[in-house]
Amino acid sequence: MCQEHRVSRLRPALGTFAGIEARAPTRLRAERALAAGYAALARVEALLHPARAGSDLARLNAAPAGRRVAVHPWTAELLRLSRELCLLSAGRFEPALPDSGTVLQWLPEGPRTLYVRRAAQVDLGGIAKGFAVDQAVAAMRRAGASAGLVNAGGDLRVFGREAWPLWIRLGDAPPRQLLLQEAALAGSDPGSTQPPAEHRGYYAPRSTRRSTPHATAVMAPSAALADALTKVLVYAARGRNTALLARYRAQEIRPLS
Repeated sequence: MCQEHRVSRLRPALGTFAGIEARAPTRLRAERALAAGYAALARVEALLHPARAGSDLARLNAAPAGRRVAVHPWTAELLRLSRELCLLSAGRFEPALPDSGTVLQWLPEGPRTLYVRRAAQVDLGGIAKGFAVDQAVAAMRRAGASAGLVNAGGDLRVFGREAWPLWIRLGDAPPRQLLLQEAALAGSDPGSTQPPAEHRGYYAPRSTRRSTPHATAVMAPSAALADALTKVLVYAARGRNTALLARYRAQEIRPLS
């Protein structure tokens, strides 16, 4: 049986600290996979930062009504998912800033173009962070990693044949252990977390501002889905989004009583 080499690092990324572990048959391949993962995180941040000059998202936010904007395929892919989640959640997931339109006003036209039907101000926030984690995992696989973990400020995804034991704590409930295999996990605790300063919206859906938020976590096939679905559930009554979770093969993780 060949030896498995493990390499791990913790570096600043995406406005937080991102930890990556890569496992591969050789140390060189593990190091290459780790580097590929961090490169993917940086690429997504450059494309989807809400205010950085030249980013796809900044250009879309500045685009007037009627403009077609050429974007990276990753940007178009994530905005298609954001539109879908906005529609299926009846607006509970809405990354547009309050009083600044809706993500539904940006219409995908093919894999590299979006049509701005009406001007909007969108901050993809956590779903972009989750999407970056997903792209890092894909990059690590292409670089030859047999297994790995990417954790960017609470948006976490693992891959490989073995299950990863993880501890999670929701609100004031005692911590619990989970076994995560080929899956992603994200949590949202409104009482203890603050968004990065550059993110101005997305964390309190406009249609649910009068609801009482609660800590929640979601396990899903991708980190983008896990993060977005926590934003739907954190202001929702228990059990009200069963169909939405089932559609995406996701599971809400509830505190132990």
